[in-house]
Amino acid sequence: MNSVDVSVLYYNENSLVMEKALLKDLAMGPSGRVSIPNAFRRGKSIIAVLGGDVDVLNLVGERQA
Repeated sequence: MNSVDVSVLYYNENSLVMEKALLKDLAMGPSGRVSIPNAFRRGKSIIAVLGGDVDVLNLVGERQA
């Protein structure tokens, strides 16, 4: 089984602020889907799973100076 690094965009259940996390060495199944650990998923609404360490320029509600 392959392992990959992914960036996850998510909301915490008690917040409307979108956040990003880098998860490393996750198992990728034969279908190409990444298995995100339940400990990470708990209390979050996952919006997107992106390959690698993505540089997010801004998230919802943020502005670049």
